[in-house]
Amino acid sequence: MLPHAQITPSSPQVQAIPIADCGEPLLDASRSSLIRCGPPPECPETAPFYRLLRAGVLARLEQAQQHLPAGLHLRVYEGYRHPKIQQILFDAQWRRMQIAHPDQSAAWCYAQAAMLASPLRTFAGEPMIPPHSTGGAVDVDIVDAAGQPLDFGMALCDWGEVAPELCATQYPGLTDTAARHRQLLVEVMTAAGLVNYPQ
Repeated sequence: MLPHAQITPSSPQVQAIPIADCGEPLLDASRSSLIRCGPPPECPETAPFYRLLRAGVLARLEQAQQHLPAGLHLRVYEGYRHPKIQQILFDAQWRRMQIAHPDQSAAWCYAQAAMLASPLRTFAGEPMIPPHSTGGAVDVDIVDAAGQPLDFGMALCDWGEVAPELCATQYPGLTDTAARHRQLLVEVMTAAGLVNYPQ
């Protein structure tokens, strides 16, 4: 079994879990009076659907919001992601890993890329369903009363450009402020029944 930090959506133990649609509708998070939404991420093609979340995810975000100190708000960066966009993001990460690590195998680079962007197929070619393409995963940050993001050690939109290690929740090189903000986000989300993806 892979160490906990190495488990990704394309890991065999994750792929072995059967998937069945829960039937929950996709809701637009911008209609919530509690949750903020940022501009469309990645590319203009995401604009029609990036705010869509399963009803249960949106309800949990609203619960998490209740745990934040006054004046702070959860802001949705991206919920549902169309499979075409997901494939583009994964392919970009895979190329990035191959360029950065030319001596590594294609399989190794694939596994590294899968830590930041879920592929639509395993390296062996088996189809898989990325969490974002179900509306059941959401990327969020916290903004202040003026709508400015708290310091998390990086801008959320830079996840595909910064060193992959910086995206890890417990990255040891964070300032105390950034580490504290990341911990706050984990605490409020976990209190609402959501699970942090540590990569």
